[in-house]
Amino acid sequence: MIRIACLGNSHNAAFKLGWDEIKASYPNVTIDFFSGAATAMKHLEVRDGCIFPTKEPVREMFVAYAGRDYISPDYDMYLLVGMGFGLVPLMSLYGTHRPLRLYSRGSGMNLISEELLAASRASLIEGSPAVRALGLVRKIVDRAPVFMVPNPLPSIEILSSPDACYWGNAEVLEDCRAYLDQAISRLASVHYIPQIAMTKEGAYFTKPHYTKDARLLKARWTRPTNEGDLYHMNAAYGADFLSAIFSRAGVLA
Repeated sequence: MIRIACLGNSHNAAFKLGWDEIKASYPNVTIDFFSGAATAMKHLEVRDGCIFPTKEPVREMFVAYAGRDYISPDYDMYLLVGMGFGLVPLMSLYGTHRPLRLYSRGSGMNLISEELLAASRASLIEGSPAVRALGLVRKIVDRAPVFMVPNPLPSIEILSSPDACYWGNAEVLEDCRAYLDQAISRLASVHYIPQIAMTKEGAYFTKPHYTKDARLLKARWTRPTNEGDLYHMNAAYGADFLSAIFSRAGVLA
């Protein structure tokens, strides 16, 4: 039996529901989902050789979906989902701020220095719950493989949203992609898997059918996302991504 610990934030919902759909095809695999909403997964610590939540809402989520309130070092594989690592957090900076090289007068954007941009990016990405969780997992685990996947790219429908028009700026997208590539190259002791091609429409967006009936994980239940949420995915996304991860990890159906 292959035992997997899946750590994630609200994006774990797609993976949990996707797993429910395909697990019959993997009778030799079990997955325990350890989740916390938004940035709650930064509230973890290593104690007595295991990873424990330091906040009660996170502990409740662990118990609700994994059946226990700690992550032990005896899993065969660890999977880190979302938790603030990816293009979406970086792009969020450009919704309101731009450095001079990307600034245009009359855009309504706030001008930001390169120094402050660098500090903000580092806080978002290198300081993300995902990177912190990776460090904690590696404190309790020596040999088990660790896989990491980013926050999903938004549905391509976001290009029709007036509040997110910056997603149509190719120069901004390339700038964020370059920074993310550098951050990925600095990750250690992890198998990083970018969003799989079959779920994408173009280089920077997700096919719209993956956001239909998307879900969020909350303590003791799974609820729909807010109407028009183009950043969270559904069970089909989780199922397709898990199948790709299993193929790469050599987990056979």
